[in-house]
Amino acid sequence: MVPAFASGRGQDILRILHREAPHLEVHYDGMGTRVTLDWMEHPDFIREAAGLHKTWRWCRRVSSKSDRKKALDADVIVTTSGMLDGGPVIWYLNRLRHSSANGILLTGYQAEGSGGRMLLERRKLRIFGRITPVELEVDQFTLSNHAGHSELCSFARDCAPKHLVIFHADQEAREALSEEIAQEMKVHLPVNGTELRLS
Repeated sequence: MVPAFASGRGQDILRILHREAPHLEVHYDGMGTRVTLDWMEHPDFIREAAGLHKTWRWCRRVSSKSDRKKALDADVIVTTSGMLDGGPVIWYLNRLRHSSANGILLTGYQAEGSGGRMLLERRKLRIFGRITPVELEVDQFTLSNHAGHSELCSFARDCAPKHLVIFHADQEAREALSEEIAQEMKVHLPVNGTELRLS
């Protein structure tokens, strides 16, 4: 089982599997299937669009309850949610957790309070409202689509906005970015749930 984010990570995982292990039977489920279809409608904005199309034809897409049951016998299931906070991954893990032949490969950051973090730290997961032991092998690999500090500063400078809003980052990283570029533009570090007005 490979829990994956719908935009970016799921497609990356499929491409890697297609390139490195084309003999595997890989099923793709969740919101990422719709995101991929949307992406493929705009090939000018996709790196190696033909490769994505080839990967799409290679994997088996889950689009019904019967497809989902068939996927239980696949070599690999790639599905949302990447942080195990909902989505088809919960349905699958509720069924796959009973066999030690199965495993979970986490490929993204698992935020504090997420199902993925609970799984890593406690080997438990909230499955349909109940905290449930998951005795499967769990591995975590670091794949990141995020830019680093210098790339983010360069991008902000190249865009030259009047206002820059930094969110979705650790507080220390947000402050470091703000310190470096605050002389060049107005930087905002909003707290979740607060209103921010730009003028």
